[in-house]
Amino acid sequence: MTMVEHLVLFKLHEGTSEADKQKVVDTLQGLKEIPGIAEFSVGLNHSREGKSKGFEVGMRIGFKDQASLDAYLPSERHKSLIGQVNKHFADVIVLDYTW
Repeated sequence: MTMVEHLVLFKLHEGTSEADKQKVVDTLQGLKEIPGIAEFSVGLNHSREGKSKGFEVGMRIGFKDQASLDAYLPSERHKSLIGQVNKHFADVIVLDYTW
């Protein structure tokens, strides 16, 4: 089975409270209800390597296929949930690959 991985790293604004960091993670959890998602995880960084370059939230979504990713990006649920927390984002990295 071919899947499309959608990796997203979020750098939050300096001074974002722990409560707001958790709100970001909790809100992003709602994305897993979007059709076409086969696997989903999101969480706060706890690496001890010191190589996160300030990115504090990681999310991995495994889509069934490219069409599912293509439908996810403009979906109302995606736009709505990201819109609820994007004020906390200082930077975002997105990487997609097929395997």
